[in-house]
Amino acid sequence: MYRIRRFGVIRTATVVAVLYALVVAIFAVPFVVILALVGVSASGSGGAMVGVGLAVAVVVGLLIAAFYAAIGWIFAALACLLYNLAARWVGGIEVAVEAVAPTTQALSASTGWGAAPPTAPPSA
Repeated sequence: MYRIRRFGVIRTATVVAVLYALVVAIFAVPFVVILALVGVSASGSGGAMVGVGLAVAVVVGLLIAAFYAAIGWIFAALACLLYNLAARWVGGIEVAVEAVAPTTQALSASTGWGAAPPTAPPSA
């Protein structure tokens, strides 16, 4: 059994913020683009207005993703700080982990070029 004693606040909040930005961008940008297309087609104008509408929609979608990332970073940092405080009192969350032999695909993905992973220095 292993115990999570504390979270690195900045790193964890940054990972959460990136996840928020990616998830929101995946859903918000297409949604806003569809709304822009529906709005342009409903107004009956065409041509240059479609291009402008799509550009504005993409920018708005990306701004929404950035906003959610910032809010996600703040709340993840607060959650990490609260967890670290609570873990001092009660000892943290216990998890069971299992050692698994890495596959060759996982090794090549971790190094980036298919080379063998770096070895640990010999212990004295």
